[in-house]
Amino acid sequence: MGHDHDHGHSAAGKNQRRLLLVLALTGSYLVVEVVGAGLTHSLALLAEAGHMLTDVGGLAAALVAIRIAERRATPEHTFGFYRAEILAALLNAIVLIGLSGFVLFEAVQRLRMPPAVHARGMLAVPVVGLCVNLGGLIVLRAGASESLNLKSAYYEVLSDALTALAIGRAAKGA
Repeated sequence: MGHDHDHGHSAAGKNQRRLLLVLALTGSYLVVEVVGAGLTHSLALLAEAGHMLTDVGGLAAALVAIRIAERRATPEHTFGFYRAEILAALLNAIVLIGLSGFVLFEAVQRLRMPPAVHARGMLAVPVVGLCVNLGGLIVLRAGASESLNLKSAYYEVLSDALTALAIGRAAKGA
């Protein structure tokens, strides 16, 4: 007689491939941003690359948390290791709040002393970013309702898509 419940696999664990794909997309876009920042002399793109670096770290932390959470319960850890996913999501939220403060600070600084930027070259980078982030949203959407960890990654990618739109708008208006 069969049974249909999972043994030791979290909802996020079932979606590891989704996270791996988004991690690969995000990591690739990070390289595009660094190169774009260097070619256009854009501090905004370089700052966004720093943000993307934290996103890559957050996605990697989510994958590590999933692997930890899939360990079986032991006498010392009767609940198992599922708390690792919750801690990874919390870490992700803290990093995003910190980055929001940094972006606000940088925005105020740029109002005081606006830098000269090669806007036309800069415009291509957020277009690529928007495509990458929309792809990531599609990949993560199904698993986001099943796991706090994937939901956190989904909102992080959504935030990146909105940032790409804002950078594109700024480049177009410059």
